Parts: sequence; structure tokens; C-alpha cells
Amino acid sequence: MRFIHSNILKDHTWATEVKTIDLPVNPISFLLITLGVWNATDEATYAEIIAFLNKVTVTHEGVNIFNMESEDIAMYMVAHGLGPPLLTKNLATDNLNRELTLIVPFGRQLYSPKECFPATTRGEFQLSLDCTVPATSCDNGVINVECVELPEATPETFVKSTLMNIAAPGATGDNDIDLPIGNKIAKIILFSTTVPGASSHTWGINEARVLMNNTEYGYVSAKAKCLHGMLSCFGLGKTHDIAAYGDIIPNNYFVLDFDFWAMDQYLLETAGASSLKTRLNMGVDEAAKIIISEIVDVSKIAK
Repeated sequence: MRFIHSNILKDHTWATEVKTIDLPVNPISFLLITLGVWNATDEATYAEIIAFLNKVTVTHEGVNIFNMESEDIAMYMVAHGLGPPLLTKNLATDNLNRELTLIVPFGRQLYSPKECFPATTRGEFQLSLDCTVPATSCDNGVINVECVELPEATPETFVKSTLMNIAAPGATGDNDIDLPIGNKIAKIILFSTTVPGASSHTWGINEARVLMNNTEYGYVSAKAKCLHGMLSCFGLGKTHDIAAYGDIIPNNYFVLDFDFWAMDQYLLETAGASSLKTRLNMGVDEAAKIIISEIVDVSKIAK
């Protein structure tokens, strides 16, 4: 079986813009988005570089297949076993080039011919990059996008991964959030704005559970601090190298996982459910984010 790895956006000068690209028409396994900058006097940190890419959106005929902020993609990569994004050259040298690469997958395993986005017609499948021009911490930014196509693949499923922004509920305590019904759910990734600080054990989201048809399912009572500790299962042993980097990805995230190591046995089957929600016990009255990773049957988008 063949694959095609090609550059579809070459050394594009970083600007404050929304850059939209038509993706290739063959089945696509994943995209690589590489952010390149030069240090401005001192070392441009991981958090500073990634923040200049505000959001990545992939649509099929206007419907979101993938949409996340760049920091969310970093956590998504960890949760799906791809590891944290690689950042080159940890040196504080003026004008030193640094590169950071994000992976946008359409299957739980890269290069899988059974799980990738199916063939499309030109103009149907698009990538949009919402960017802000780098300033102060780095300069001379360029973006490259590469795509891995599987022209001989006949996929049965693909992964749809979308972001839900959750408004502050108005009070602490339980906050029920409706989840999408119809597809199998692999992972629910949660972002808590507040994490424990000085003399505090409080998370913005202290605890989470899942309810299907108003009955607790899988996650009956799971503390954020304990689920956060399970990130070590994805091979993540530390979150940053020096204190000056600050609290970066994935310090604010934890995962409600239904697809441990892509084994399929525990996928959350939602077809036929009358209701599906996650109940978040809020330690702080504040906004949060939920990333939902769904396994979608290709027949659902067949012409």
C-alpha cells in the first residue's frame, strides 16, 4: 500500500490572519503543522510559540471534523499516544531558529487504512489556521503544513475531534453538560482554568462523572487531581524543564478515557441513548473546555 507525504503550505510567512487551504482529495491519515520562529534576544518558550496559533479547524462541506486551540492539540496528541509536540533547540541565543510541530490525526493510529478521512472532492475538505503574528518573544515566523494521504485506503471509520467552550455556570457545585449522541466516543478531554496553587487543592473542575440515560456510566466519581496523574500512562513524566516556563500544557488538563491504548473494548456507545452528559463538580465558578473525540462511521458522510 502506498502513502503520499507532501508539503501543502510551504514556508508561509506568519501573519495575523485566518489562512484557509483546500486539502488533497485522497483519503488523509494526518496533517503536520510546523511553527518556525527565531528567538528575539532570549529563548522563545514553548508556551509563547504555541500561543501564536490561535485555532486549527478542519471542515468537510462546512461541518467541523477537527477544531481546537493549539494548546488543546498538544494535549490531544498526548491523550492519543502521539506524545507531546517536539520543540527544537532549548538555547537562549538571539535569532536561533526553533520549530514546534503539531499533529492533526483523523485516525487513532497514524497511517491506518481502516481509520482515516475518506476521499473527497476538491474544495470539500479544508484546513483553516487562525493565527496572530509573533511579536516580542520571537520573530520571523513561518508555517509549514504537510499532509499524509493513503490513496489506496478504503476506511471504515474516521476520528472527529471537536471543542466545546463551557461558560461559567454561575455557581460552584455540579454543572451538567450535554454531550453528542450517535457516534462512539473514545475520549473526553477536560480543561480546567484553575489548578491548585499556593495553599490550595482546588481545581476549577474538582471532579467529573459521565451519565447515560441519567445513570452513571464508567466514571462514577473521578477527581481531577487523580485523573491528571494518569497522564503518566501516556508516557508523560514532566510538563516543563524550568520554572520560568510557567504552567504549560498539560497542567490544566485531564482525560475521561474510553479507549485505553486504542483497544476498542470500552468505547462509549451512544447510539440509541436518550441523554448523555458529563457532570462537572466545579470548585470555582469559571469557564472550562471539553474536547470530544468520536469514532464516526464513514457511511455517515457518504454521498
